[in-house]
Amino acid sequence: MYKAKVFSLLLLMSAGPAAADLSIFVASVSFDDEANLDGGAGFGVRWGTSSNLIGGETSLMIARPSRELAGSDESATAIFYEARLMLNLPLGTPVKPFLGVGLGAITVTSTDLPDSENRTDVARAALSAVADTQTNRAFSYGGGARYALNEKLSLRVDLRRYSVFSVTSLIADAATDALRDQVEDEIATDVPEGAIDELSTKDKTVAHSEISIGINFSF
Repeated sequence: MYKAKVFSLLLLMSAGPAAADLSIFVASVSFDDEANLDGGAGFGVRWGTSSNLIGGETSLMIARPSRELAGSDESATAIFYEARLMLNLPLGTPVKPFLGVGLGAITVTSTDLPDSENRTDVARAALSAVADTQTNRAFSYGGGARYALNEKLSLRVDLRRYSVFSVTSLIADAATDALRDQVEDEIATDVPEGAIDELSTKDKTVAHSEISIGINFSF
């Protein structure tokens, strides 16, 4: 429901005679440590009427971070999708700065767990909770600048910060190690006191960052 409202707002704000914009870009994405994701490269596309004084755009980006699961680094895919409201600052210079806020979602795809026989059922369940596909709402804010190469083509640089809501937190390293050291035939009562509580997942708000550079086409 909130996405429909955002899209409607952007359509109203960008109504009128205006050229359309299409951007393709590459990015470097830094993930919050609490999300159990390392930084990775990304690429994406943006489309809308983002070069108006007040405009809007939709953005889709795919990044390839890695995450640590049971002592092994595994690749994941993070999909960023959102609608943005844009404000361009009319400074009358070749470099045209802008600001933007957005609402959307970030999906991190599931990751295969490394095989291990020396893992209790509790440890398997906790690791699976982190490795499963997660989709979380996100709010972003940031800015950037365009530099016109000609009437239709410009270079665009963006800096953006994402606040991501309801992200399943990391498994505590100490608790993970304690459970991983248990042999297969041991029962849950042999797990060190408090270790299972540390393994319980909880919701947090985390922050990711993006810096990107791309080409913007106006038509």
